[in-house]
Amino acid sequence: RWIFSYWRVVITGVFTVTLHGFGETNPVWGARWFWAFLDTGSNIVVTWSFALAILADFYPAKVRRWADPALTAAMVIGVCWHYYDRLPSTERRHLVPFGEWGGFYPGETWLILFSFLVTGLFIVNRQRIPDRAMPLLWTVVVTFVAGMMLATASNDKILFPFLPLHALWHVVGAFGLVTLWAFNHVRFDIAAREKA
Repeated sequence: RWIFSYWRVVITGVFTVTLHGFGETNPVWGARWFWAFLDTGSNIVVTWSFALAILADFYPAKVRRWADPALTAAMVIGVCWHYYDRLPSTERRHLVPFGEWGGFYPGETWLILFSFLVTGLFIVNRQRIPDRAMPLLWTVVVTFVAGMMLATASNDKILFPFLPLHALWHVVGAFGLVTLWAFNHVRFDIAAREKA
């Protein structure tokens, strides 16, 4: 289940690099709005896959029988809403505005809500997580909160003299994902040793 999630991370990384790396004002391989849809839309899919993996880690089949379809429906709604919002014919407005600083559009808001759900599922089940792994989990939480604050900034928001805040979020988020992998590695390694 986590390998599935890690592959989702790789795929969304390709979309993000294509969007931001090949030019946002003069894109290659199709329209910018479509790559922007794939970027955030695939991130929603990533957080959905994390939520499913956590449910499988901690919850019995009777809970997953209704929770998995509910989360999948929420993911599809979020991706569809994001697609509609990214269409060139749609007049875009921040769903969660922060004035001059920037804000979150519908797809980004959906992504943040899924991220809060993932964080909540881990924290609610923290008693079942080995003590040795907990510092890594808290590091993941702090990293993604910091990333969320950076991500709210518009693409052209530069912190004097040269820090592009939205771009910095991608770096912070990448470290958060690597730390999440390390957290899972530690807790699963401990569980395997206890079974042996």
